[in-house]
Amino acid sequence: MPHFTKQQLWRQNIVTIIVIAILIIGGLVIHGWFNHELLPVDTSDQTKRVVVIPKGTTDKQTGSLLKKQKLIRNAYVFDYYLQTHKTQGIKAGRFYLKRSQSTPQIVEKLQQKPTATTNTSE
Repeated sequence: MPHFTKQQLWRQNIVTIIVIAILIIGGLVIHGWFNHELLPVDTSDQTKRVVVIPKGTTDKQTGSLLKKQKLIRNAYVFDYYLQTHKTQGIKAGRFYLKRSQSTPQIVEKLQQKPTATTNTSE
């Protein structure tokens, strides 16, 4: 069994504390970033936008489609959210979404029955 001096043990403890602190800070930064990416793109934009999700579209494709239409901040976060939040699956069809909706609100809307009409005044 190697014998360590007090100075060596002290250095080892400091290094361990620094590594743990970096991991905690990194985790908090990633968590904060992730939560920010779930926020609405523009809280003041109440304009309804027509989004058509074709039958057979994957979650990743849906995320890319929503990102292109500037309805979500991040397609990767959208896909990750779907995988980690026991969602019931995205429905195919026509939906009216707003940039003022958060990613969780959009996911909830996409799990409901699609809008059958083309009337945007609903």
